[in-house]
Amino acid sequence: MAVKEGHMDAAFLTLTPAQRRRSLTAVILHMLGIGLTMGVTIPLTALVLERWGTDTWLIGVVAGMPAAAILLFMPFFPRVIARLGTLPSMYWGCALGIVAILLHPLFPSVGAWALLRFLIGAGMALPWLVGETWINAVALEASRGRVIAIYGAALFAGFAVGPLLLEGVGVEGWPPFVLAAGSVAVAVVPLLLARRLAPPMPAKPVLRLREVVWAAPTVAMAALVAGTLENAYYALLPLYALRNALSQALSLHLLTVLLVGGIALQFPIGWLADRGDRHLTLGALGVLSGLGALLLPLTLGNDLLLGILVFVLGGAVLAFYTVGLALLGQRFRAADLAVANATFIMLYESGSFLGPGIAGGAMDLWEPNGLIGAVTVISLLFAALAFSRAGERAPQRLPPTRAGP
Repeated sequence: MAVKEGHMDAAFLTLTPAQRRRSLTAVILHMLGIGLTMGVTIPLTALVLERWGTDTWLIGVVAGMPAAAILLFMPFFPRVIARLGTLPSMYWGCALGIVAILLHPLFPSVGAWALLRFLIGAGMALPWLVGETWINAVALEASRGRVIAIYGAALFAGFAVGPLLLEGVGVEGWPPFVLAAGSVAVAVVPLLLARRLAPPMPAKPVLRLREVVWAAPTVAMAALVAGTLENAYYALLPLYALRNALSQALSLHLLTVLLVGGIALQFPIGWLADRGDRHLTLGALGVLSGLGALLLPLTLGNDLLLGILVFVLGGAVLAFYTVGLALLGQRFRAADLAVANATFIMLYESGSFLGPGIAGGAMDLWEPNGLIGAVTVISLLFAALAFSRAGERAPQRLPPTRAGP
């Protein structure tokens, strides 16, 4: 169901507290299922292609196809969801994802899998965009940071559990694909149960993508930095540890510690974001990320201290996304949330693409501490931006422009 632009901000002021909780619980459970699916399909694709003897660079290309689909289609999705409505957009996206996942065993070739991964990215982008818009539309301002922290923890938990489930079912035959598709199907159930509590989408998006960056630069850069640093650590933290003479087992476990820290610390950080200026919270996260990275070389001789530091770094790095998303919900009214969130996701995906390359190039220039240098510089530059914007009032509504990217 779509509503006229002027009516969306007040659409959910009449929800009772119980209805608001049910609405948010439904969409967060849905996004947990989407995260679980991604946690299964990402390693599954890489492992199967490796068994086929596929070149590593080509595995990387196939793995990157969902991001390519998101960057290509996301500028147009706010208009798509405005036309289809909240729930139909999510249903169609999930249906496309399920079909693409189940077609993998039927077309066992690298080219076909690249196309299917592209379709998965296009499909999953719809519930991702609509889900986050839903959360920001329904969450109360006083608790927005904590609500989005719970969402972030659920999403990252799905990513973390997915590989464990894949380990249980294996990568042969239909079972892993049925598991991934089934996760999407089950994730639709909470939406069906809360279908009367889904927020409507604006009938005609007015805000342009590029206007979001100018209106809220801290929000935009939070998304870019989140994607850059998360994926730099995912790709290169084990390599950094190996090049500093740590064991392979410990090097891999550091990624688990990073992710666990990100999940565990989301709510405390979200609580802090609700207690004051969210620009200050983001600035503090930038300082913590930068200084924490500088301390990493000093803890390499003590596994306990190293684990604690990586745990804290995980909380800081993963919270760039969730606190940035909370600030987005604070600074844009409901009628503009879909376009603003689409911009946020595109910048995050751009950072995800750039991060490993930037950090990897830095490691080539400064062996082995280039990763540390890159993370520190990016984090502290972002902190300076966030602190410089602290205390500013939310921008006035931008003048109407032609709808579109």
